[in-house]
Amino acid sequence: MSLRQALAILADDRDTALAARDVISFFDRHRDEVVPAPAVGRATGLSASSVAPLLTAFAQARVIDCDGDPCLDGCRYHPDQVLDLEVRRFLRDATRIDGALRRRVDRFRGSYGPGR
Repeated sequence: MSLRQALAILADDRDTALAARDVISFFDRHRDEVVPAPAVGRATGLSASSVAPLLTAFAQARVIDCDGDPCLDGCRYHPDQVLDLEVRRFLRDATRIDGALRRRVDRFRGSYGPGR
C-alpha cells in the first residue's frame, strides 16, 4: 500500500494532483464506507473520465480496496498506520502548496490589477 506508487502511475500535472487531493480527501472523510465511483465524482465535482484513472491507480497501489472494477463497483478506504501517515502528509503538503500559489496570485493581482 503506497500513495506514492499510485501518484507515480498518474500524470504529473497540476489538474491531476488537485483531483487526487480531492478524491483522497473524500475517501478520508468516508473511511470504511463502500462508495461507488459515481458518488465520488458527484461529491468531488469531477467527471467520470477524471475519477476513473484515479480510482484505478489507487486500487492498483492498494490505497483503496475494491471488490472488482473500481469504476463500476464500490471502493473502500481502510488505511493502516503507514498509509494514513502518508495520506495526511500528502493532504497537508497539497493544501500548503495550493495556499502559497493562491497568495502569489493575490499578490500579483494586488500589484498589477486583475485585468493583466
